[in-house]
Amino acid sequence: MPWGDYGDALLVGFAYPDQKDESKILIDRTGPFVPPIYTWARMILISDTLKQKLEKSDLKGFEYQKTFFHKIVNLDWTKWDLNGDNPKVFPNGGDPENYIFGQKHSPETVEKMEKIWCLKLDNKTLTGRRERNVSSNQDLFIIENSWTENDIFNSEGVGYTFFSEKAKLWFENNADNFANFEAFNSKVATQEEIDFAVDYIKPRPQKIDPFAHLTPKDWKTYQKLIDQANKFIAKSNTDKTEKSKLININRAIESLKKAEQIRPLAKKDQQLLNKLRLF
Repeated sequence: MPWGDYGDALLVGFAYPDQKDESKILIDRTGPFVPPIYTWARMILISDTLKQKLEKSDLKGFEYQKTFFHKIVNLDWTKWDLNGDNPKVFPNGGDPENYIFGQKHSPETVEKMEKIWCLKLDNKTLTGRRERNVSSNQDLFIIENSWTENDIFNSEGVGYTFFSEKAKLWFENNADNFANFEAFNSKVATQEEIDFAVDYIKPRPQKIDPFAHLTPKDWKTYQKLIDQANKFIAKSNTDKTEKSKLININRAIESLKKAEQIRPLAKKDQQLLNKLRLF
């Protein structure tokens, strides 16, 4: 598409799970035109016409999930000059998404549109990597000896959708030039490479916040006690008698000890408390 984000908004729109029922995929987009195939996030979305062709192919490894039109805007941008520097019409406010969100839903346009289906794919095939953190997809590779032999599939741990050579050729011949592909490395992996790939996709233990139980009031009281301790210390530095100096140091110690009862002292405050106790 031309026109950057404006072109993307016109062609693709939005697709997302229904908050009330995540098994339902909702579609917000322009109509009545529906591309034969397009992507949103990791979803592969296809028109009903392409689905009927795909059902007659011998490609395997996917199911069809129905989507639901949520907000459809009547905007036939396919008649605009796609070779122009700018779209014929800019959306209200200038934001690309306002081609959709800035307009009314059109039930009449929905009636003219093809159904849209989402391909449900597996993610069992492993993707190997040279290092845990990689700089480009050139450092990644499909592990051929983990391939499920499905023609279209995802792989856990990476954001790509993969097509076999057979599937690539089919879509190039049937998707009216809407399917573009990029080559991806693959190899038969060693057991060490497989183990590394499996370890990479293991869920990492989440760090536990030791202070999650503290309320805003607790934090406020803690900080107030730390501030009091610092004021007592500052005052002790100007006291003219040892007695008054010791009183303020003891007050600082008591403030720090009360703060410590709320949560463990920060490192510098703990060091300060240890130092004061030596007096």
